[in-house]
Amino acid sequence: MNIAPNLMTHRARGCPFIANVDGEDFVIDGFAKYKGYGDECKTIYFAGVALFQDEENKENGNLVFQFCFEYSYVTDE
Repeated sequence: MNIAPNLMTHRARGCPFIANVDGEDFVIDGFAKYKGYGDECKTIYFAGVALFQDEENKENGNLVFQFCFEYSYVTDE
């Protein structure tokens, strides 16, 4: 996935981690580009995957879901 090509890519903070969705555990991992850092980080571009291993159906392997999002906020400053 090509996200915000003019910004430097970093491993997303906190990745990988486990998220529980509707009683199922997914491993979330991905990369992010940050427009600004620290308190100045006003825009984040994220691209990654959610991996799911169906314990009852292991022969089919992992299910892999790609996803991406952009988050930004505006301050009064």
